[in-house]
Amino acid sequence: MYRQFALIAVLSTIVLQSYAQAPTVTRVEAVMFLFQISQKPLPTIDGTEALFADVPAGTLQERVLQAAVERGMIGVNPVTRTIDPAIPVTRGEFLRMLAILFELPTDPMHHFVDIPRNAPYVPYVGIAEKCHLFPLEQEDTLKPETSLLINEAASAVYTLMRCYGSLLPHMNVVPTQAVQSSVAPAPKAVSLTINSLLIPPLLPFPNATEQRRLQIIALVNQERMATGLQPLIRNPQLELAAQAHAKDMFKRGYFSHFSPEGLTYIDRIRTTAYLTLPAELCPCQAVFDLSELLNQRSEVNPHYLVTKRSTVCSCNPRFALGENIARGQQTAPIAVEQWMASTSHRQAILQPLFRETGVGVYGDVWVQEFGSLSLE
Repeated sequence: MYRQFALIAVLSTIVLQSYAQAPTVTRVEAVMFLFQISQKPLPTIDGTEALFADVPAGTLQERVLQAAVERGMIGVNPVTRTIDPAIPVTRGEFLRMLAILFELPTDPMHHFVDIPRNAPYVPYVGIAEKCHLFPLEQEDTLKPETSLLINEAASAVYTLMRCYGSLLPHMNVVPTQAVQSSVAPAPKAVSLTINSLLIPPLLPFPNATEQRRLQIIALVNQERMATGLQPLIRNPQLELAAQAHAKDMFKRGYFSHFSPEGLTYIDRIRTTAYLTLPAELCPCQAVFDLSELLNQRSEVNPHYLVTKRSTVCSCNPRFALGENIARGQQTAPIAVEQWMASTSHRQAILQPLFRETGVGVYGDVWVQEFGSLSLE
């Protein structure tokens, strides 16, 4: 029986922590929001290689961003293959997204005095003036490079629907009167309610560190599944140990499986209580001797160990632990590629007994902890 934690579906379950704390809309949030509203089809992405260097492969966000790229709503840096999903979207950029996605006619005629001549949103500025899409301090000043606020994004969509009535039947909106729930209220999120319409909430995009964690796990699981192994499940305790070690190495300027005090990944993982057996699973935990198990290793690698089953108590516990570290790599694919090119690191990634993982990223330091705990 393996102790397992539910895989965190980060990209579909995280909600914005606070409207007051995060009022601006990121590029990927804006694109996701508009595709939710428009119900436009998304492309099918073949293969496992990431389309963008800064977006996890195989995610819904990747599909939506690719759809936006294909329509010309946003662009990709041709050199770095980055799309900057987490940067705030501007009024001008959002206007361009709106006009292209909903196939509005170009209308460059306007009276704004602050529009750059060659800006990519110039063909659509007239729509902003005609429909009064954004709140303006002065009638002739659009401030197109201003970061868009959440309420402004929702208001712009609703105003556009009123301006172009033909769009309304094709929009994915629900009357607020029809929204009911038989369960307890959900935690506070950002639901964009305007007049009688409830617009689906914006989906936040994970920060840079979280993106890298997700990429590492996805890439490692691709390698495992390619050899017929089970994918690893994300574990918060292993992640805590990994992140602490990554930060410690970066801050104190060393690079090793051993801390300056001589602590190993076994110590770090043990500190998080990952190896603590719940009483309901092992009633004899009072006599459980971890050191005895460590002395009964059945397989040892520079980056991991696997213990034999122990008769220290009737539970017959067994665990497998491991750690890969890297430094200097700029992206997750490079880190995993270099791990796979190293025999000992590759063996850790492809160890069949591992069931869970946690990733730590700090600066240019990468740490991946592996683990499993089983009872007979």
